[in-house]
Amino acid sequence: MGRTRRGVAGVVLAVVAGLAGPAACTGGDGDVYRRGGEDAKASGRPSPSPDPLPRTPPPPAPQVARSAEEVCDFTEPFEAGKVKAYLPGGPAYKGPGPHPAVLFKDTLAVDESEPPQLPGDWAADFASGGARLVVCQYDDGDHPSRKVGTCTYLGGANVAGDGEVDVLSARYVYRVFEARTGELVTKFTLDGTTSPERTCPDEALYPADDFQLVTSGALADRLRPFVEGRR
Repeated sequence: MGRTRRGVAGVVLAVVAGLAGPAACTGGDGDVYRRGGEDAKASGRPSPSPDPLPRTPPPPAPQVARSAEEVCDFTEPFEAGKVKAYLPGGPAYKGPGPHPAVLFKDTLAVDESEPPQLPGDWAADFASGGARLVVCQYDDGDHPSRKVGTCTYLGGANVAGDGEVDVLSARYVYRVFEARTGELVTKFTLDGTTSPERTCPDEALYPADDFQLVTSGALADRLRPFVEGRR
């Protein structure tokens, strides 16, 4: 009998506790929520809002650098309509210098490391968008070459022996294009002025007449207003 009463009392207490518990939690939470809202309104502070989702910036568009033949048209005769943009959508050629540049030489050039070369601080930095100018060097076929001296260099294995070769005068045509659009910026000619000794390589696969080259300094002086000046 006592055990039964204790059981009934336990059930009653459990039911009361169950009813009181949710009511207290609900009432408490509601009271806190209401008090918080009233306090926020009274203080003039805005109610907290969830942080917006972070936005990931889109990746930069890939740049396509075209070949020297596409951007210079080394075929003869030169056709302006064949010239294509070196870096379509790249940085525009405008504002203060320096404007990074690249140099391409006619396919007849034997060694790309020979003069002329652009100054190192004019080199295009792809981290900042790449070249703004493309400089194209062409052999000037209308120039009447003449002998200016001789030189000697080592021949290749297929040559019977080394010998003396002629060094001839030469003139070169330069066309400068905007890398982004392929539009012509300027055109000029320069004579080769290297000495016979500086013109000939130390060795080659076979002896042949060599043509004077434009010095790096002469080309840089002619290009400096376009590379370092304000556009």
